[in-house]
Amino acid sequence: MGKQEKWNRLLDAFSGKGTAPSCPEYPEVELSEMVRTLEGFSEKEWGRYAFSREPLEGKFSEAQKEEYTRKANECGRTLAEQIAKEYGTRDTKKLAEKMGMKVKMPKVPVGGGLVLFAQYVEPDEITIFTDCVDKASELVEECGCSLLKRENLMNVLLAHELFHAVEEKHAKEIYTRTEKVELWRKPFSNKSSISCLSEIAAMAFAAQLLHLTVSPYMLDVLLVYSYDKNAAWGLYDEIVSMNNYNLKIMSSLI
Repeated sequence: MGKQEKWNRLLDAFSGKGTAPSCPEYPEVELSEMVRTLEGFSEKEWGRYAFSREPLEGKFSEAQKEEYTRKANECGRTLAEQIAKEYGTRDTKKLAEKMGMKVKMPKVPVGGGLVLFAQYVEPDEITIFTDCVDKASELVEECGCSLLKRENLMNVLLAHELFHAVEEKHAKEIYTRTEKVELWRKPFSNKSSISCLSEIAAMAFAAQLLHLTVSPYMLDVLLVYSYDKNAAWGLYDEIVSMNNYNLKIMSSLI
């Protein structure tokens, strides 16, 4: 099993799909250092990470990925403002109530096994698993990351899933669903959605709605850290290496 396949199975932080594989040992990094580094990543850099999890990743050039990332982020931010204006609030709990969402907060998934953080189930159910919130909030004193404070984290997780609820409601016209890539043309055209656009937009939606100054994508590392430090170090190493590699490519072209 390749490195990317392992991480694809382990880390889909907001959907909880897959099973955790065994991982090699990774260099230890202080949590506060990881936080500082992750806070500094731009939307473009998080887009590279998002596309590294995209099943169709090999179909696109770097320029195409950047354009898709830009449009998905714009979609999420625009929708956040529309929703806040439509319902007259940016409070995630009030939004969920006004949108008719049933919000459940069990400690862990029934049956256990997988580490789930939050999920949306059609047509009107959002679940936030509080075990991950409790564990992550204990890290605030160690790293000083305000995103991990219990209330803030609950709001981010809920906002993320609210995007998916709105996305489903407007599936016929929202960018994350209407944007397609043609897989082949003969003997007939086959077009597919680009799944990572939904996650990119959901992160941008949460950040815009809550006026965050950092990307919620950093929670992919931090929430995993609260369960498995080595797995988090591995993901952190991958994200940093990925962006340093891309920066070197760009520098060589200048």
